[in-house]
Amino acid sequence: MFGLISGGLSLIGGAFQAIQGAKQASDAKNALMELKVPELKNVTEGLQVSTMGNDLKVENAGNRFAQNVDTLRSGGIRGVIGGLSSVNAQAKQTDLEVAADYEKQQNDIAQMAVEDDARIRAMQEQRYQNNVAALSSQVNAGQQSMMQGISGALQGVSSGIQMDQSSKQFDKMLGSNNSDAYKSYFKSQLNPFGK
Repeated sequence: MFGLISGGLSLIGGAFQAIQGAKQASDAKNALMELKVPELKNVTEGLQVSTMGNDLKVENAGNRFAQNVDTLRSGGIRGVIGGLSSVNAQAKQTDLEVAADYEKQQNDIAQMAVEDDARIRAMQEQRYQNNVAALSSQVNAGQQSMMQGISGALQGVSSGIQMDQSSKQFDKMLGSNNSDAYKSYFKSQLNPFGK
């Protein structure tokens, strides 16, 4: 009788472990299906070209141009005609420098955006892969726990049945008052190979 009780308890314990393992695996699978990749923003988002330095440069160039033209006027018509091309070249050079600076800043921002996008993609992929690996591990652990529970339940039942059969066989021998039966039983237990 004790063997059947022990087997029943093992069955209950194994079934509980199997149910818990199946629930853990199911929860992890659901979490894996609902896994969202976190959204990262590019650091260059909203970054603008700086205009303050170039605005000052253009303003100073305009003032210089006006001063140079005034100086040329004081030299008369010959001074204006002779020096105006030089003053215009200086103004044009300043405009080209300002335009080049704006373009360089815009290219720098674009390059930073491309690099940050690549960094963000790599981070998102790495985070996603880490989450998938962790949840997959939980699924595997749950399934393993479930299988161990089923195995434990079956072993417990089998062991309980064997204990019950051994107990019945032993009770039968005790009830017969036959000393040869006792000797035969104990001999078979000590040497199961019959030698």
